[in-house]
Amino acid sequence: MYKIVLSALLLVTIVSLGVGEQIFINNAFNDLCADCEEIQNLLLSGDYEGAYEKTEHVERDWRKERDLLEFACPNTDIKDIAKEIGELKGSQIAKMYDDSITRCEVLIAMAENSRNLLSYKWKNVL
Repeated sequence: MYKIVLSALLLVTIVSLGVGEQIFINNAFNDLCADCEEIQNLLLSGDYEGAYEKTEHVERDWRKERDLLEFACPNTDIKDIAKEIGELKGSQIAKMYDDSITRCEVLIAMAENSRNLLSYKWKNVL
C-alpha cells in the first residue's frame, strides 16, 4: 500500500510540475510579445521616451524570467532574446528608431518561435 501511495504522489508531483512549467513558459513569452508590441506602437507614435522606459522594464523582467526559463528548458534562443533586448535598448539610445521597430519584430518572432518550440504539443513529441 505504501508503494502505491508513494507512486501516486510522485505521479501527481511530476504532472503538476509539468503543467506549471507549461503555464510559466506560455505566460513568459506571451508577456514578452505583448510588451514588444507595445514598445513598437510607442515608437510608431513618436513616444520615444515612453518606449525607452518600457524597454528598460522589459529588460528587468526578462532577467528574472530568463533564469527560470534556462533552468526549466535550456535553449539558446532564450539567451539570444536577452541579446536582442540589449540591442533594442542600444538602438533607442542611438536614436535609431527605425532599427528599434525592426528589433521589436525580431523579438516578437523569437518569442513566438521559442514558445512554439518549448510548449508541449503533439507535433513536438512525435
